[in-house]
Amino acid sequence: MGHEVTLLAEKPSSLPEHEVIDGVEIVRKGGFLTLHLWAPLYVAKHSREYDVIIDNVAHVFPFYSSKFTFKPTIAVVHHVNGKAINRVMPQPLHFLGIAAEKSLPHMYRSFIAVSRSTEEDLINLGVNPDRISVVYNGVDHEVYKPGEKSERPLVLWLNRFVKYKNPDHAVRAFSIVKKKIPEALFVMAGDGPERPRAERLAKQLGVEVEFVGKISVRRKVELLQRAWVCVYTSEIEGWGLVALEAAASGTPCVGYAVGGLRESIIDGVTGFLARPGDIGDLANKIVRILNNAELLKRLTENAFRYAQNFDWNNSAERFLEVINSVTQ
Repeated sequence: MGHEVTLLAEKPSSLPEHEVIDGVEIVRKGGFLTLHLWAPLYVAKHSREYDVIIDNVAHVFPFYSSKFTFKPTIAVVHHVNGKAINRVMPQPLHFLGIAAEKSLPHMYRSFIAVSRSTEEDLINLGVNPDRISVVYNGVDHEVYKPGEKSERPLVLWLNRFVKYKNPDHAVRAFSIVKKKIPEALFVMAGDGPERPRAERLAKQLGVEVEFVGKISVRRKVELLQRAWVCVYTSEIEGWGLVALEAAASGTPCVGYAVGGLRESIIDGVTGFLARPGDIGDLANKIVRILNNAELLKRLTENAFRYAQNFDWNNSAERFLEVINSVTQ
């Protein structure tokens, strides 16, 4: 689109501090926590080189770039934790997290929300609706497309092993599924601090779960294609990108009726939404799909068609419209 872009990101030990990828300048500083110290310093020193600063508020604490530059600043907000923040971070840090989220309306003039759900949450925080634009995440349809299915019913959970993603709910739900459909397989992909707990729970329940850990994009696509059902057990979810990637791969999802999952999964059309926290309801909806070939076929076809509405090129164009509105 003819624009110069610099991405400031964390620096893993295996990657260089500076490089250019597909024309995008990548600057890497600090880690998960210390990037919040590096970012204000970088913005204060270099913001004059840019027309707009975009803060990615993907976790709890914003970067507050608006306080370190006179240039227009946009906050891209993925989700608002709200009362569930105690599931995201330990005490007493969650009190700081609550304060940080409540500060958002006062720290930024322009917001991009990744879903209507996140937009509603921002409004409830006190952000004027006129300051919020919704730009949905997209799907790379060159990568995520239907493929060969597993011969046996395969249920996939693909996420980070953290408390608010509830990996233990997935294990417990599958133990119910396994009793009703003994031939079913269950794969959990991803990593995080809750993985050992989930592995212990699987052993305690006597249910066989394949934990594959962190996986490549190629392996991720393969699993999404081979799965019969993808499961989402998050209690907070701004959008649910994996649900759309699964849909594009020809796999319906069953997830809790929370946040953006209510948009990325159309209940009864592209998958099913279960009552939040109700493991039995979650399991029953998985069983319903696995036991009904006609239903599985209908959900698969609907999910694939629905996923075609979300494309990264369209998202980029909409994003650029927002940037132009604050820079002109």
